[in-house]
Amino acid sequence: MGRPWLFFLVLFGGVAAPCGAADTADFNQVAFSVQAETKLPNDLAEVVLAAQAENADPSRAAEEINETMAWALNQVHGQDDITANSGAYQTFPVYDKTRLDHWRAIQTLVLRSKHVEALNTLVGKLQHRLQVRNMRFTVSPEQRQASDSGLIDQALEQFKTRALRIQKRLGAKGYKIVNLKVDTSGNSMPIPVERLAMTRVESAAPVASEAGTSRRIVSIHAVIQLRF
Repeated sequence: MGRPWLFFLVLFGGVAAPCGAADTADFNQVAFSVQAETKLPNDLAEVVLAAQAENADPSRAAEEINETMAWALNQVHGQDDITANSGAYQTFPVYDKTRLDHWRAIQTLVLRSKHVEALNTLVGKLQHRLQVRNMRFTVSPEQRQASDSGLIDQALEQFKTRALRIQKRLGAKGYKIVNLKVDTSGNSMPIPVERLAMTRVESAAPVASEAGTSRRIVSIHAVIQLRF
């Protein structure tokens, strides 16, 4: 009877010892963040337009939308520097108090291009029959990737400088990295809708717009453990 009991004590002690070591694993840890940033010229423009129709017969409204979208896509055809994607088709009932009065149908068209002048000219033509819903400028994936490589290097240098400063100021002999996360983010610059013509126009004048710049930020969130 004595040996099984002794075996239990030894086994229990062997399991408990690592738990005590784990309790001190988080000691002397310091969390901090650093970041590097730059401004990049917005080289990619995106415009969202909408075709809208109203009719007592929803199928007639759908036919008008299809005709308008076909006309719009025909205007885009042949312009290799502009991409076009049609959005979802939606139909809504419009009521006069509690009585169904007619149906409203809407479909969007999204245009993207690095050639802002060509895009503005096209949008001016499309406003004959479509409405501009939104326009924004952002940094293209190619330019963002090229910029992020340099920003990551800068942020890592800042991390090392900050970690060594913390180590020295707290009198530690060294440190090790417990966790390190590199986070990239950036801001696009939407054009307020008040600056854009939101109704159909008779002229084909280009849309006035300015691409501007975007902030590109790379952040490093780190946790280090000091060694005393």
